[in-house]
Amino acid sequence: MKKILLVGVLIIQVSWLYGQIVLTIEGQEFNDVITGVSNGISIARSQPTTFTFRNNSVTSVNSFGYMLQAGDENPGESNNKLDGQIISGNKFVWNGTDETSMTHALFTGYNLDVVIMHNYLLNTPNGIQRKSNGRTDVKGVIAYNILNNPKLGVAVKGINGIRIYNNTFYSEKTTDQTNRGLIDIYTNTDNELNASSKGAKIHNNIFYTRNRIFNINIQDLECLEGFVSDYNVFWCEAGDPVFQVDGKSKTFAMWQAMGYDQHSVVVNPAFVDFIDFVPAARLDFGKDLGLDLLAGLATDATWNRTAINTENQNGIWQVGARILKANEEEEEEEEEVLPRNMTLIYPNPTYGNFYVLLTDPARMFQTMKIYDSNGKIVLKRTVEAGRTQISVSGKFASGLYTVALEAVNLERYIWKLIILN
Repeated sequence: MKKILLVGVLIIQVSWLYGQIVLTIEGQEFNDVITGVSNGISIARSQPTTFTFRNNSVTSVNSFGYMLQAGDENPGESNNKLDGQIISGNKFVWNGTDETSMTHALFTGYNLDVVIMHNYLLNTPNGIQRKSNGRTDVKGVIAYNILNNPKLGVAVKGINGIRIYNNTFYSEKTTDQTNRGLIDIYTNTDNELNASSKGAKIHNNIFYTRNRIFNINIQDLECLEGFVSDYNVFWCEAGDPVFQVDGKSKTFAMWQAMGYDQHSVVVNPAFVDFIDFVPAARLDFGKDLGLDLLAGLATDATWNRTAINTENQNGIWQVGARILKANEEEEEEEEEVLPRNMTLIYPNPTYGNFYVLLTDPARMFQTMKIYDSNGKIVLKRTVEAGRTQISVSGKFASGLYTVALEAVNLERYIWKLIILN
């Protein structure tokens, strides 16, 4: 017996437009209490349908199957009936206990040009899956989503041209819990297919891992054709971020040596917390992706089955799902509330000015020294509690510098800073 409970009255808008079904599911709460196999919310695919799934809440505990099934697993007559679907502003929460589960949270197999934006996924085993038999996506995008502690974040299986932009990935998993990547790109070999995933583009994302699991995993060399990854932020609490290509582990330096993430940085995004993933300061490391992708998640965006608050990109393009307001607006505020218990140097890279933020009472440094690549001190000055602005415009050649914060009875705080002049 089906056990998907709906809280409130389900309003599904269905109409016909020039022979096409228009299906909109919006503002609903779904709670799937099946612990075994469940297809979750399964969208009919017998007729071409303009499908929108917006501002809903989906919770499940199933050990196998789906949370939202808006596509197919295999080639068939129902393929591509949901092309162009929009899945936006939803919250997906998996509360299951089966550690072997690979339940698909947001599944859109065998459909093209799918737009997946502004969603929050919590503990989902297989978060977002795009799948096909070698067809190419042109207009679709996976953008401005938060994926909190997935076993597998985004799977790209046998589909070309997938764009993964401005998402925030966070994982507490260990290698014992997952051998997958926060992004996994691989060949679809189901039912004797041999469809690789070419031309994937990964820009402006934040990858934060507590342990050394794979940020990006390219399972097959064929999937490197047309693959681009750049302007991302990586951070691993346990050491150097790691990647995998064709079963071989790569350090960040090895990954860059392959030609990827040349403009990306390894820097702590300094989230205020690990629930909302709002950075303490702007992360101006991104690549301008155009007018169609300006609207990210506002810092106060929440998922309560109503319209999501958004904030447009402003100034240098920020990375991650959350977009902070322009600095000019912040300066106009009469009183600025600084985050608590922070030691932070930002932005990185810096294009003229950077800031030293000291709000941790236990770590009040007094002196800052900047060393060049030869170990020579090129700047020494005092810093104060709160935020200190440091101007480096035109003073140093572009390059990598070491910033050291010092105080009596405190261990030195070391930060690698890229200065671009």
